[in-house]
Parts: sequence; C-alpha cells; structure tokens
Amino acid sequence: MSEANISDMANSVSTIIEDDGIFARRSSAFKARIQRYQQLEKAQEICINLLQIANKIETPTQKLAQTLCSYRVLRQARDIETDLPIVSPFDRVSYGSPQKLLNEFRVKYQTHHYDVAQESEFALLIEKIESLVSALDEHTSTAWRKYTQVLKAQWEVDQKLFSSLAHQQGQRKVQERYCRLEEQFNRTSRMMPKTKEDYEAVIALHEQLCQEREALKLDVPEEVNLFLKSVAGQGATLDMLTENVLMWLANEDDPTRYRIRRL
Repeated sequence: MSEANISDMANSVSTIIEDDGIFARRSSAFKARIQRYQQLEKAQEICINLLQIANKIETPTQKLAQTLCSYRVLRQARDIETDLPIVSPFDRVSYGSPQKLLNEFRVKYQTHHYDVAQESEFALLIEKIESLVSALDEHTSTAWRKYTQVLKAQWEVDQKLFSSLAHQQGQRKVQERYCRLEEQFNRTSRMMPKTKEDYEAVIALHEQLCQEREALKLDVPEEVNLFLKSVAGQGATLDMLTENVLMWLANEDDPTRYRIRRL
C-alpha cells in the first residue's frame, strides 16, 4: 500500500470518528430535551392537580370566613332590650373538629403531595367544612332574622291606614319618609352584617323609623278611622260626623277641608 493510500485511509477514519462524536453530542442533547419536556409535563400535571385541590377548598372556606365574620359581629353586638348578645354561642362540639381533619390532611399531603385529592382525608375535610358552614350559617341567620323581626315590631304599621290618613296636612310627606326608610331597612337587614359598621347602619335606620312612627299619628279612635276611610272611599254619611270626630278633626286636621254633598 502506497503512502498516499495510507494517508487517505487515515483521513477517512478521522472523519468517521469526528462524525460519531457529533452524533453522540446531538443524541445527548436530544435526550436532555426529551427529559426536560417530560419534567415540564409532570410539573404541569402537578400544577393542575394542586389548582383543583385549591378550588375545592376555596369555596367552602370563603363561605365559612364570611359566616364567621357575621357570627363574631352578632356575638359582640347587644340586644337593645335585653343587653344580651344577639346570637347565642355556637356548639362546635356537635359538628366535630375540622381542625383535626385539617391536620390529618396535612400529614397525608406530606406523603402523597399533589395526589392527596385521591385520599379519603381530603374528601372528609371538604365534607366537614361544608357541614360546619351550613350549621353556623343557619345558627347565625336564624338569630339575626328573629332580632330584625323584633325591631320591626316596634315601628311597623298597618299599611291600610296610610290611604285613609294620607290626606292630612303633613302626613303624606311623613309617610313618604317612613316608606323610604322602611325600604332601606329591609334591604340593609336582608343580609347578615359582616362588620360592626353594617350592624350599626341597621340600628340607625331602626331608630329613625321609631321616630317616624311617632310622627305618623296613626293611633286614631275607631270612629275617626271609620269616618276617614269612608271619606277616602265613596263618602261619609252625616251620622259618622260625631262630636268626637269633629273634635279630632279640629285638633289633628283642618275641618274646613271637608265638604258635605247630597247624593
């Protein structure tokens, strides 16, 4: 074999070795990319599972936090008549211990991590939180509803009287103020107060309504009430215009505004 042939063969071997090295490097880089892609897929799966866990816990815990705010406000607030807390203490013993279940869930999480949603501890935790929310909400909302009914009883009036007394001087405006306040009270007290300010707003409306109730002058004698209803309807007869009615009209109304007509 000539020297030239030997040199060509050596060059060919060198080229093959160099190509093998390039292939090996490219193969290694491709393998690394596949591993990173698999890691990203795993991370995405973990992220999705953790978000699902968070979403399942978030709804009942948010509701629990809101209800607990109302419960604390009404435990601190005092009944304006009895000076006792508006809501009685909540018997947590009857509904188990969510804190214990939460600790058990944490222990499982240390072992199973994002797969913890498949474990029974997670389902029990969610179930217990929802049960606690329902019980606490019923306990608190019932007490609040009863309390607002007691408040309303102090100023609520028979709306039928409005139509018969609306013609009196000054009464129409008083009735309009009363109705606006009553609407505000009903709207404001419909939901349980979440802050001290929410509760105080309801009490402020209640106090205003008590004042407006006194200004309505609805506690009229029965014969006066009958006369006014008849006037507002098809008309009152002369026998309804008794001395008591005349005296009441002179003191509380203006008799000159009334006219006698024969049918």
